[in-house]
Amino acid sequence: MIGRGLDIKSAAASAGIHATTLLRWRRRNACGQPLASHRGPEPGSVDAHTRQRAVDLARELHGLIGADALAHGIGGLSRRAAGAIKMEVCTVLERERKHQSQHVVITAPGVVRGFDAMQIRPGIHWLVAADGAVPYRTALQSVPRYDGKAVAAFLEADLRRNGEPLVLRLDRARQHATSEVRDVLERHGVLVLHGPPCKPGYYGQLERQNREHRAWLRTSTHRPKVTDTHEAMLSAFNARWPRRTLGWKTAEELWNARPAIRVDRAAFRKDVSRRAERIRKKLDMKGKPKDFAERLAIEQALEARGLLRREKGRGC
Repeated sequence: MIGRGLDIKSAAASAGIHATTLLRWRRRNACGQPLASHRGPEPGSVDAHTRQRAVDLARELHGLIGADALAHGIGGLSRRAAGAIKMEVCTVLERERKHQSQHVVITAPGVVRGFDAMQIRPGIHWLVAADGAVPYRTALQSVPRYDGKAVAAFLEADLRRNGEPLVLRLDRARQHATSEVRDVLERHGVLVLHGPPCKPGYYGQLERQNREHRAWLRTSTHRPKVTDTHEAMLSAFNARWPRRTLGWKTAEELWNARPAIRVDRAAFRKDVSRRAERIRKKLDMKGKPKDFAERLAIEQALEARGLLRREKGRGC
């Protein structure tokens, strides 16, 4: 604009900046300098010994120490430098955690199914079932009461419509341990896999999917009733969303192409029982939940048949 004859003040106003800012940018541009720089003072240098002491302290405290406390605990360290060191240490700790973690992979759809519930608001609960190998929601239902009777009816309908997995992964909610639920699973020959107490990460797959469910409700422009949005949401997540982790296919494509489960259920149950008995004799069960041996036995039986795989270093 200046090259076309516009004066400095008018050119600056058309760009939405002050004339002095434009003059300053022109001077910096003529000198080959960046037009803008970070606000505040430049970070000071830290000698190697002080830096190492700060790193050691931050690692010793698992990265929980704040920048102020780190600066006060290490002489000659500013708060700004302490904050930068803390961030670097936390990044390294997270990378180490992911490298040491085991990623559990269910190798085929239809083998393991997860079940969970989420409260939308008082008086409205969503019951959700999803496959353990691909993020395919097999069923979703809204119920006014989250109790054993509702769970049993939901699971009965889901198993009849979408087939019977070998294992159903359930958390330790009391609604999942009722006689009605046990009868349904026994009738369909499905084993129950409970995770360790106080370890919600064991059910992380459905917990992650519940975040998508809440986001769907939160971002719906027309604000539908929660009881009327099931089909649209399931269609979107199952059939319309290609995912990188699925090779840019949808969950429904992989679910529809799933192979038949060719596992003798009776033999599988006997194998789990034998393995659980050996685990009880071999390990000290004191302080462990009653189903600890069954959980390990189910995981071992699936792994022996190539239906479960553990991969280290892939995160969790």
